[in-house]
Amino acid sequence: MRAYVTLLSTMSYLPGVIVLCESLRRVKAGYPLCVAVSSNIPASADELLRQKNLHIIRLPPGIEIPETLKKKSGHWGNTFDKIYLFGLTEFEKLVYLDSDMMVLTNIDELFDKPHMSAVAAGRTVNPHWDRLNSGLMVIEPAPQLTEKIAATLEKAIFQLQLQGHESIGDQDLINAYYPEWPFSKVLHLDEGYNMFYSNMDICVNQHGYYLPDTSGEQARLVRVVHFVGRHKPWMKWAGFRYFFNTLKRRRATKWERTTFGMYNRLLKSVGLVQVS
Repeated sequence: MRAYVTLLSTMSYLPGVIVLCESLRRVKAGYPLCVAVSSNIPASADELLRQKNLHIIRLPPGIEIPETLKKKSGHWGNTFDKIYLFGLTEFEKLVYLDSDMMVLTNIDELFDKPHMSAVAAGRTVNPHWDRLNSGLMVIEPAPQLTEKIAATLEKAIFQLQLQGHESIGDQDLINAYYPEWPFSKVLHLDEGYNMFYSNMDICVNQHGYYLPDTSGEQARLVRVVHFVGRHKPWMKWAGFRYFFNTLKRRRATKWERTTFGMYNRLLKSVGLVQVS
């Protein structure tokens, strides 16, 4: 079985899951979207997801993370259940997508990519960034793989402390388990598969990326937009926060505004308008 999979680890991300589903439907994805639901999510969410014809996978209780470390990790403290996806052996292959993403064009070709294909997201703007971003990954689940990745927790914490960081997320454990990833170029997907929305204008204006339905080279197509950060476009006052941040940065935001507007239209199409 092959499928797109996303994670619902906090109820505040439910609108994101629904919009992600709609974006995949609109690009005529050839594989279903399944939602991995954390154990802390109430059963009432299951019915809402089933109404959208989404398959639900209930996950076991979360991986044990020191509470002090989890609190310092902010919104990343809720994402450790992502590690469980590596053990979902009912899938031959899955393409994981964060629930704060919007798919702009069909990406079914990712199912032909090897295990752990991902993006060093943000590298176009920050060339020294060479670690994989766990927002989009091609995964071939295997027995005990979840446990093996979880066992890197102490190693990941030590590496982060050496760098002066006090927070940790699922991405740090995955990078600790796959330390060779930065050097395995065959696994590096183009940044268009995981484009930070805040980098849109730099990547379009200076690096030749383009949105679907506009002219440009196929290799530089923005296929998936990732709304990284604590505040998401479905959240209350999202429009105000976005406008304030663009004023503060004092640079062109045409393409950021475009993708933000596209997301808002998807929200409205599924009956949601900044609902949390």
